Amino acid sequence: MKQSVKLGNEKSNVAVCTLWTPLEIVERHLDRDSYAVIGQLYSKDAGLNTVLRYCLFNKNIRYIVVCGQDRSQSGQALISLKEKGVDDERSVRGVSGARVDNEIPLDAVESFRKNVDVIDARNVTDYSVLKQVIAGLPLKTGYGSPESFPEARVEVPMNFPTDPVFKIRARTIGEAWLQALSTIMKFGALKESQHEEKQKEIICLSTIITHEDPDKPQWKPYFAFPEEELEEYYPQVLTDQKVPEITYTYGQRLRSHKGVDQISKIARKLNEHPHTRRAVAVTWDVNLDMDSINPPCLNLVQAIIQGDKLYLIAYLRSNDIYGAWPKNAYALRKLQKQLCAETGKELGETIMISASAHVYERHFRQAQEVLREYPLDKNISFELPRSTGNLDPRGNIHISVEGGRIKVTHLSPDGQRLEEFLAASSQEASRWIVLEQKASDISHAIYIGQELMRAELALKKGLKYEQDQINTTY
Repeated sequence: MKQSVKLGNEKSNVAVCTLWTPLEIVERHLDRDSYAVIGQLYSKDAGLNTVLRYCLFNKNIRYIVVCGQDRSQSGQALISLKEKGVDDERSVRGVSGARVDNEIPLDAVESFRKNVDVIDARNVTDYSVLKQVIAGLPLKTGYGSPESFPEARVEVPMNFPTDPVFKIRARTIGEAWLQALSTIMKFGALKESQHEEKQKEIICLSTIITHEDPDKPQWKPYFAFPEEELEEYYPQVLTDQKVPEITYTYGQRLRSHKGVDQISKIARKLNEHPHTRRAVAVTWDVNLDMDSINPPCLNLVQAIIQGDKLYLIAYLRSNDIYGAWPKNAYALRKLQKQLCAETGKELGETIMISASAHVYERHFRQAQEVLREYPLDKNISFELPRSTGNLDPRGNIHISVEGGRIKVTHLSPDGQRLEEFLAASSQEASRWIVLEQKASDISHAIYIGQELMRAELALKKGLKYEQDQINTTY
């Protein structure tokens, strides 16, 4: 804020808003004694309210000269506030996205509108003209005592802007579930369901479990089921055992549907051809499930071997994240461990793709209570790059300055040099890293950005720079 606002003569009636134009460009054409304050106005929301608060605190301000480039309609919002006021929702009439904070009383807004003139000089390109404009404004006295109001309290919305695919990577199932729950409650679209209740839904939530030991499951107290239910659930996925009052189980479809044990066949395929892409088992029966009112949610599992590890990918057409996901994940992880035992491979990651990842309305309150009682920052084993030894699965990025360029080196997880790129700026280096998909995780990408900015500062100052080896991990 200090960089976009400068004070002038405190006795002046005039404030100057330069919008997106750097204030220095306008300032050099004005006498400092002719204005009380000069500043930029980027935002038609937070910025507009800052101007309004300042003017209500300093009621000696009787004129606001609006000039410069109006890229975000922040200037139009200020002008419309003066000319048209606000509607019943406190939105500035005629400008979308401009709203007066609840903490500023409407009578104070009307006092501003009545006593402060907003002068539209956005069409002025020769800023020396503003000197005459300001000089021609009649001197006025203040219109009251200073007023200050509490800062605006941010109301967390029911829904955040979203996109179709989210990826969650976690060491354990419990940590992944907390993140999945948080993601859906924040970003899920509110819509109807075929179960006569609303749901919040994320499309194509991909969850990756990296370290959970299926033989020693790390059950969490925040799960919506007691620990003993997990042992009771396993047979429904791992065996063809019939469960009373349940038409079929995933295990029956996987192990004995129409006399076929698909899991045993998968194991044989993997032993015969470790490179196979055909180790697939399905639960969907087109003759039964296309018109069924209770078709299986888990539709497909596939095992793939890379190196010495066996990975399991599961596709779920519909996934009740609050009520069913943890049990699904534990059972699939255990199924994967069984395949590892039959093939002699190490346990790789479990990847669950939930086409419709949702929380039902009946669970909204419980989900919010879990997230309040077990906040992510205290229950997820996450550390920033500078203090952890965990590696990005795609490798690491080493950054240095050499020969007047930023050198970006892509290293494998075991430290081998894979590729190098020379960039003239941090922006060019960032573009290469993004386009080449060098980072798999947001936290790693943010860390790389921090190191690139350090390198660019060193480059501009002609200094040497080399990222500390200890900081190449995240």
